[in-house]
Amino acid sequence: MTSVVKIEKGEVIYFKAFLLSRSDVVLQEVKSQYESFRAKSNGYTIVGYTSGNIVINSDELKPMINDILYEIRKHKLNFDMVIGSDEAGKGEWLGPMVVAAVAANQEQIYELQAHGVMDSKELSLTRIRKLASVIRDHHYLRRHVIITPRRFNELYSRLKNERKTLNDLLAWGHAKVIDELLASLLGEEKKVRVVIDEFDRIKTEERLQRVLNLAQIEVIQRPKGEENIAVAAASIIARDMREDYIDFLCKKLRKDLRTLTVEDVVADERANEYAKVSYLRKVGK
Repeated sequence: MTSVVKIEKGEVIYFKAFLLSRSDVVLQEVKSQYESFRAKSNGYTIVGYTSGNIVINSDELKPMINDILYEIRKHKLNFDMVIGSDEAGKGEWLGPMVVAAVAANQEQIYELQAHGVMDSKELSLTRIRKLASVIRDHHYLRRHVIITPRRFNELYSRLKNERKTLNDLLAWGHAKVIDELLASLLGEEKKVRVVIDEFDRIKTEERLQRVLNLAQIEVIQRPKGEENIAVAAASIIARDMREDYIDFLCKKLRKDLRTLTVEDVVADERANEYAKVSYLRKVGK
Protein backbone atom coordinates (compact mmCIF):
# COMPACT_ATOMS: atom_id res chain seq x y z
CA MET A 1 0.00 0.00 0.00
CA THR A 2 1.27 3.47 -0.89
CA SER A 3 1.92 5.79 2.04
CA VAL A 4 3.16 9.36 2.31
CA VAL A 5 5.48 10.56 5.06
CA LYS A 6 5.77 14.33 5.47
CA ILE A 7 9.11 15.81 6.51
CA GLU A 8 10.58 19.31 6.34
CA LYS A 9 11.96 20.36 2.96
CA GLY A 10 15.41 20.93 4.47
CA GLU A 11 15.47 17.37 5.80
CA VAL A 12 15.12 15.70 2.40
CA ILE A 13 18.86 15.85 1.65
CA TYR A 14 19.69 14.27 5.03
CA PHE A 15 17.00 11.64 4.58
CA LYS A 16 18.56 10.71 1.23
CA ALA A 17 22.04 10.47 2.77
CA PHE A 18 20.93 8.14 5.58
CA LEU A 19 18.84 6.10 3.14
CA LEU A 20 21.74 5.54 0.75
CA SER A 21 24.07 4.59 3.60
CA ARG A 22 22.09 1.38 3.98
CA SER A 23 23.41 -1.72 2.19
CA ASP A 24 19.92 -2.84 1.13
CA VAL A 25 19.11 0.38 -0.76
CA VAL A 26 19.88 1.03 -4.44
CA LEU A 27 19.57 4.49 -5.99
CA GLN A 28 17.32 4.78 -9.07
CA GLU A 29 16.93 7.46 -11.74
CA VAL A 30 14.39 10.16 -10.88
CA LYS A 31 11.36 10.48 -13.15
CA SER A 32 10.49 14.16 -12.78
CA GLN A 33 11.91 17.51 -11.72
CA TYR A 34 9.89 17.26 -8.51
CA GLU A 35 11.71 14.16 -7.30
CA SER A 36 14.77 14.67 -5.14
CA PHE A 37 15.61 10.98 -5.20
CA ARG A 38 14.20 7.57 -6.06
CA ALA A 39 15.47 4.31 -4.57
CA LYS A 40 14.70 0.61 -4.19
CA SER A 41 14.94 -1.58 -1.11
CA ASN A 42 14.15 -5.29 -1.27
CA GLY A 43 11.99 -4.70 -4.32
CA TYR A 44 10.05 -1.80 -2.78
CA THR A 45 10.23 1.84 -3.93
CA ILE A 46 11.00 4.99 -1.93
CA VAL A 47 10.59 8.38 -3.63
CA GLY A 48 11.62 11.64 -2.00
CA TYR A 49 10.08 14.84 -3.35
CA THR A 50 11.51 18.33 -3.05
CA SER A 51 8.27 19.32 -1.30
CA GLY A 52 9.20 17.15 1.69
CA ASN A 53 6.94 14.20 0.88
CA ILE A 54 8.47 10.74 1.12
CA VAL A 55 6.36 8.16 -0.74
CA ILE A 56 6.70 4.42 -0.10
CA ASN A 57 4.78 1.62 -1.76
CA SER A 58 4.81 -0.91 1.07
CA ASP A 59 4.25 -0.96 4.81
CA GLU A 60 7.35 -3.17 5.01
CA LEU A 61 9.42 0.00 4.62
CA LYS A 62 7.95 1.78 7.65
CA PRO A 63 10.48 0.47 10.23
CA MET A 64 13.32 1.69 8.01
CA ILE A 65 11.65 5.10 7.62
CA ASN A 66 11.24 5.24 11.39
CA ASP A 67 14.96 4.55 11.93
CA ILE A 68 16.04 7.20 9.42
CA LEU A 69 13.78 9.84 10.97
CA TYR A 70 15.33 9.13 14.35
CA GLU A 71 18.86 9.51 12.97
CA ILE A 72 17.97 12.80 11.30
CA ARG A 73 16.41 14.38 14.35
CA LYS A 74 17.95 12.83 17.44
CA HIS A 75 20.20 15.86 17.98
CA LYS A 76 17.14 18.16 17.97
CA LEU A 77 15.17 16.35 20.64
CA ASN A 78 15.03 17.93 24.09
CA PHE A 79 11.84 16.43 25.52
CA ASP A 80 10.62 13.04 26.76
CA MET A 81 6.96 13.42 25.84
CA VAL A 82 4.98 15.75 23.62
CA ILE A 83 1.25 16.36 23.92
CA GLY A 84 -0.57 17.78 20.93
CA SER A 85 -4.17 18.97 20.91
CA ASP A 86 -6.52 20.00 18.13
CA GLU A 87 -10.23 20.26 17.40
CA ALA A 88 -12.73 19.32 14.70
CA GLY A 89 -16.13 20.78 13.92
CA LYS A 90 -15.28 24.29 15.05
CA GLY A 91 -16.44 25.92 11.84
CA GLU A 92 -19.10 23.48 10.61
CA TRP A 93 -22.79 23.67 11.46
CA LEU A 94 -23.28 19.89 11.27
CA GLY A 95 -22.43 17.61 14.16
CA PRO A 96 -20.45 18.07 17.36
CA MET A 97 -17.26 19.92 18.15
CA VAL A 98 -14.56 17.50 19.28
CA VAL A 99 -11.33 18.43 21.04
CA ALA A 100 -8.68 15.71 21.25
CA ALA A 101 -5.16 15.38 22.62
CA VAL A 102 -2.53 12.73 21.94
CA ALA A 103 0.68 12.09 23.89
CA ALA A 104 3.73 10.47 22.32
CA ASN A 105 7.32 9.88 23.30
CA GLN A 106 10.21 10.36 20.90
CA GLU A 107 10.04 6.85 19.46
CA GLN A 108 6.28 7.09 18.97
CA ILE A 109 6.65 10.41 17.14
CA TYR A 110 8.74 8.67 14.47
CA GLU A 111 6.37 5.71 14.43
CA LEU A 112 3.38 8.00 13.80
CA GLN A 113 5.23 9.80 11.04
CA ALA A 114 6.29 6.53 9.44
CA HIS A 115 2.63 5.49 9.31
CA GLY A 116 1.89 8.69 7.37
CA VAL A 117 0.39 10.86 10.10
CA MET A 118 0.25 14.48 8.95
CA ASP A 119 -2.12 17.45 9.01
CA SER A 120 -5.58 15.92 8.59
CA LYS A 121 -6.49 18.68 6.10
CA GLU A 122 -4.10 17.00 3.66
CA LEU A 123 -5.73 13.59 4.07
CA SER A 124 -8.81 11.98 2.59
CA LEU A 125 -11.54 10.86 4.97
CA THR A 126 -10.71 7.23 4.17
CA ARG A 127 -7.08 7.83 5.14
CA ILE A 128 -8.11 9.66 8.32
CA ARG A 129 -10.26 6.69 9.33
CA LYS A 130 -7.39 4.26 8.79
CA LEU A 131 -4.83 6.37 10.67
CA ALA A 132 -7.26 6.85 13.57
CA SER A 133 -7.47 3.05 13.82
CA VAL A 134 -3.66 2.84 13.83
CA ILE A 135 -3.46 5.37 16.68
CA ARG A 136 -6.08 3.49 18.70
CA ASP A 137 -4.64 0.03 17.95
CA HIS A 138 -1.17 1.12 19.10
CA HIS A 139 -2.66 2.37 22.38
CA TYR A 140 -1.24 5.88 22.27
CA LEU A 141 -2.23 7.92 25.30
CA ARG A 142 -5.12 10.14 24.25
CA ARG A 143 -8.09 12.03 25.65
CA HIS A 144 -11.06 13.77 24.07
CA VAL A 145 -14.15 15.80 24.82
CA ILE A 146 -17.24 15.77 22.60
CA ILE A 147 -19.51 18.80 22.73
CA THR A 148 -22.75 17.59 21.17
CA PRO A 149 -24.77 19.96 18.98
CA ARG A 150 -27.44 20.32 21.67
CA ARG A 151 -24.84 21.09 24.34
CA PHE A 152 -22.95 23.39 21.99
CA ASN A 153 -26.11 25.42 21.37
CA GLU A 154 -26.69 25.78 25.11
CA LEU A 155 -23.09 26.79 25.82
CA TYR A 156 -22.87 29.16 22.86
CA SER A 157 -25.98 31.00 24.02
CA ARG A 158 -24.57 31.24 27.55
CA LEU A 159 -21.22 32.52 26.28
CA LYS A 160 -22.96 35.19 24.26
CA ASN A 161 -24.90 36.36 27.31
CA GLU A 162 -21.63 36.52 29.27
CA ARG A 163 -19.96 38.45 26.44
CA LYS A 164 -17.59 35.60 25.72
CA THR A 165 -16.75 33.92 22.43
CA LEU A 166 -16.23 30.52 20.89
CA ASN A 167 -12.54 30.82 21.74
CA ASP A 168 -13.42 30.64 25.44
CA LEU A 169 -15.10 27.29 24.81
CA LEU A 170 -12.15 26.08 22.73
CA ALA A 171 -9.67 27.11 25.41
CA TRP A 172 -11.67 25.17 28.01
CA GLY A 173 -11.73 22.07 25.79
CA HIS A 174 -8.00 22.13 25.10
CA ALA A 175 -7.16 22.74 28.76
CA LYS A 176 -9.40 19.82 29.81
CA VAL A 177 -7.89 17.18 27.51
CA ILE A 178 -4.32 18.35 28.15
CA ASP A 179 -4.85 18.31 31.91
CA GLU A 180 -6.25 14.77 31.76
CA LEU A 181 -3.28 13.53 29.74
CA LEU A 182 -0.78 15.17 32.06
CA ALA A 183 -2.56 13.62 35.05
CA SER A 184 -1.99 10.18 33.51
CA LEU A 185 1.75 10.92 33.50
CA LEU A 186 1.90 11.83 37.21
CA GLY A 187 4.66 10.09 39.08
CA GLU A 188 6.86 9.90 36.00
CA GLU A 189 9.82 12.25 35.75
CA LYS A 190 9.35 13.47 32.22
CA LYS A 191 10.10 16.66 30.37
CA VAL A 192 6.82 17.43 28.62
CA ARG A 193 6.16 19.73 25.70
CA VAL A 194 2.58 20.77 24.91
CA VAL A 195 1.80 21.97 21.38
CA ILE A 196 -1.52 23.61 20.48
CA ASP A 197 -2.73 24.92 17.15
CA GLU A 198 -2.95 28.61 17.98
CA PHE A 199 -6.39 30.28 17.98
CA ASP A 200 -6.33 32.68 20.96
CA ARG A 201 -3.05 32.72 22.85
CA ILE A 202 -4.21 34.77 25.86
CA LYS A 203 -7.44 32.88 26.53
CA THR A 204 -5.73 29.52 26.13
CA GLU A 205 -2.95 30.43 28.53
CA GLU A 206 -5.49 31.74 31.05
CA ARG A 207 -7.40 28.45 30.91
CA LEU A 208 -4.23 26.36 31.12
CA GLN A 209 -2.98 28.32 34.12
CA ARG A 210 -6.12 27.34 36.05
CA VAL A 211 -5.30 23.63 35.83
CA LEU A 212 -1.59 23.40 35.05
CA ASN A 213 1.70 24.59 36.47
CA LEU A 214 3.07 26.20 33.33
CA ALA A 215 6.47 26.60 34.95
CA GLN A 216 6.94 22.81 34.83
CA ILE A 217 6.02 22.20 31.20
CA GLU A 218 6.79 23.83 27.88
CA VAL A 219 3.69 25.13 26.09
CA ILE A 220 3.90 26.12 22.43
CA GLN A 221 1.04 27.78 20.55
CA ARG A 222 1.62 28.34 16.88
CA PRO A 223 -0.26 28.70 13.62
CA LYS A 224 -0.37 25.49 11.59
CA GLY A 225 0.24 23.50 14.75
CA GLU A 226 -0.94 20.45 12.81
CA GLU A 227 2.55 20.30 11.32
CA ASN A 228 3.62 18.90 14.70
CA ILE A 229 3.08 15.13 14.57
CA ALA A 230 1.33 14.91 17.96
CA VAL A 231 -1.04 17.73 16.98
CA ALA A 232 -1.62 16.03 13.61
CA ALA A 233 -2.49 12.79 15.44
CA ALA A 234 -4.91 14.71 17.66
CA SER A 235 -6.54 16.32 14.60
CA ILE A 236 -7.01 12.86 13.05
CA ILE A 237 -8.63 11.50 16.21
CA ALA A 238 -10.89 14.56 16.53
CA ARG A 239 -12.05 14.39 12.91
CA ASP A 240 -12.63 10.64 13.08
CA MET A 241 -14.71 10.96 16.25
CA ARG A 242 -16.74 13.79 14.75
CA GLU A 243 -17.55 11.65 11.71
CA ASP A 244 -18.47 8.72 13.98
CA TYR A 245 -20.86 10.94 15.91
CA ILE A 246 -22.48 12.23 12.72
CA ASP A 247 -22.93 8.59 11.61
CA PHE A 248 -24.62 7.90 14.96
CA LEU A 249 -26.95 10.88 14.49
CA CYS A 250 -27.83 9.75 10.96
CA LYS A 251 -28.88 6.34 12.26
CA LYS A 252 -30.74 7.81 15.20
CA LEU A 253 -32.72 10.28 13.09
CA ARG A 254 -32.96 7.94 10.09
CA LYS A 255 -31.76 10.46 7.56
CA ASP A 256 -28.53 11.34 5.76
CA LEU A 257 -27.70 14.57 7.55
CA ARG A 258 -24.73 15.25 5.28
CA THR A 259 -27.07 15.86 2.33
CA LEU A 260 -29.25 18.45 4.07
CA THR A 261 -29.26 22.07 2.95
CA VAL A 262 -29.43 25.03 5.31
CA GLU A 263 -33.06 25.49 4.27
CA ASP A 264 -33.80 21.88 5.25
CA VAL A 265 -32.24 22.37 8.66
CA VAL A 266 -33.97 25.67 9.42
CA ALA A 267 -37.33 24.02 8.77
CA ASP A 268 -36.56 20.96 10.90
CA GLU A 269 -37.94 20.92 14.46
CA ARG A 270 -35.19 18.47 15.50
CA ALA A 271 -32.32 20.56 14.14
CA ASN A 272 -31.08 21.25 17.66
CA GLU A 273 -30.07 17.59 17.94
CA TYR A 274 -27.61 17.62 15.06
CA ALA A 275 -26.89 21.25 14.07
CA LYS A 276 -25.08 24.17 15.64
CA VAL A 277 -28.10 26.37 15.09
CA SER A 278 -26.20 29.57 15.90
CA TYR A 279 -24.14 28.94 12.73
CA LEU A 280 -27.06 28.61 10.35
CA ARG A 281 -27.51 32.34 9.75
CA LYS A 282 -23.83 32.67 8.87
CA VAL A 283 -23.98 29.71 6.49
CA GLY A 284 -27.10 31.04 4.81
CA LYS A 285 -25.58 34.42 4.01
